[in-house]
Amino acid sequence: MKMLDELQFTQARKEFTAMYNHVFNEYRPMIVKRKQAEEIMVLRTDLQKMLLCKFSLKPEITTEEDGSITMTLDQLDIYTNAESLEEATKQLIEDLKIYAQDYIKRSQLFFNAPNRQSHFPYVLRILLSENDDEIRNMLEL
Repeated sequence: MKMLDELQFTQARKEFTAMYNHVFNEYRPMIVKRKQAEEIMVLRTDLQKMLLCKFSLKPEITTEEDGSITMTLDQLDIYTNAESLEEATKQLIEDLKIYAQDYIKRSQLFFNAPNRQSHFPYVLRILLSENDDEIRNMLEL
């Protein structure tokens, strides 16, 4: 027994405005079902961001022999190197955005790869970010 309200897909289409108001104005997520095994959850974006706020990344920062800075995110297998911490941070943010866009475009591939499935909440948090500062805050620098 599910505790969230549910609608069948056809009913959700017919009652979209009511469903939207239920989710948005009343802050109540809703399950939409199609066929026997297909379900999605409709949830306000701000609530989704709240759920994802704990998914932060702490890059390892290394000063190389040449004075450059390497930032390593082992959680996502992303690495960058630049002449300064600020430049390395900017490059890491760009790399995260590129990775998130690639991940979501090929989500079936990445989500079914055992070493990439756990990246999904981080990718979603990046994709929901409205600007680079939100991604920078995710990095816990």
